[in-house]
Amino acid sequence: MNTNAQLHHNLIVVPNGKQVTDPVAERHDLVLLFDCAKSNPNGDPDTGNMPRVQPDSLKGLVTDVCLKRKIRNFFSQCRPDGDLLASNPLNRAQPPAGYRILIHENAVIQQLMEAPEIETEGRRIFAEDLKQDPKAWDAKKTKKGKGKKAEPEAGEAEAPEEVSPADDAKKRATQLALLQAFFDLRAFGGVLSTEGPLKGSFYGQVRGPLQITFAESLDKVLPLDATITRCAVASLKEQQQAASSEEESTNRTMGRKHGIDYGLYRCHVHFSPAFAAKTGFSYYDLDNSLFALQHMFDDDHAAGRHLRLVGLVDFQHQSSLGNAPAHKLFTLVKVTGIKEEKDAKMVFKSSGSEFPRDLSDYAGNSPGGVAKHESIPDYEAKGIIARKIVWEIPEVKQATAAS
Repeated sequence: MNTNAQLHHNLIVVPNGKQVTDPVAERHDLVLLFDCAKSNPNGDPDTGNMPRVQPDSLKGLVTDVCLKRKIRNFFSQCRPDGDLLASNPLNRAQPPAGYRILIHENAVIQQLMEAPEIETEGRRIFAEDLKQDPKAWDAKKTKKGKGKKAEPEAGEAEAPEEVSPADDAKKRATQLALLQAFFDLRAFGGVLSTEGPLKGSFYGQVRGPLQITFAESLDKVLPLDATITRCAVASLKEQQQAASSEEESTNRTMGRKHGIDYGLYRCHVHFSPAFAAKTGFSYYDLDNSLFALQHMFDDDHAAGRHLRLVGLVDFQHQSSLGNAPAHKLFTLVKVTGIKEEKDAKMVFKSSGSEFPRDLSDYAGNSPGGVAKHESIPDYEAKGIIARKIVWEIPEVKQATAAS
């Protein structure tokens, strides 16, 4: 990465004495809030793509994998500074150095790991950073028990291959080359020990510093199930089958579309400096990650999926272990439904229903300023900085005044 890099978005504060390209040394905890209206936020393939629902509470769920997919998609479409990559389908522009995506559509991970540029960078790290003899990279392995008969007797186990002295450094260099090349591996981690140069290796188990929890809706969600039709068939064979049936012959294809009426979802994002040091995740990466969280839904709309970010609050600690427990910070971000009691049940005040209709059914507040970084009053002595990167939720005082 360019050592002269500067933050594009200034969504974090780089501590004094630190460079933008240094691994992040302070803990971050984030609250992420998004809503979904009359669409499917995250279908479950085991239930016919119906929205995921918590069985006991009937609250909606969105998996962490779904949210990480949207971050990956963002960097597949945009540069870290937010500009779009060239969109010529015949000559697709390559992402900037360090911002390739390992887990993408139709990817073959082994081929990506064995790419010539990965080996070239691995050899450089092997020789320059790990101070190994460059010739040792191509050293051949030998069998243990040299001088014994080549073929083992019946029932005797074959002698295992001996690991060369440079093998460990070679695998570490390959891991570092992959971490430098692929943003999602550097951020989320991954399993690289299946096939390829790190097969069966400890270095193929990478744990990333950026971890996202499952998102759960604040209240019950009302499932929607609609039957849809298409006035065309997929093939002549399908048309002939329809014509030979006893039912009225039409060129129509039937299908179903699932969704929810409305749901406001909340999840938490944890950032670990300990794992950032292992993967090389820098302040530059973190600033870009927060920007991706802010805009990951903008180009993710589909006919059956419409998500919108309504809240993103970052708590920046001043130490690697944190200056306060994350769960106590999360309680400072309060969002509740505007409800009243009716027939011994709590229902939303606007509709008299136990299901929310839109964002106006909620109110909340959070520490931090939108335009600047502010210390949290309760933790000011500990130096925790909070910032509302996004906050579209009506403030509690506004909701109370309106009522």
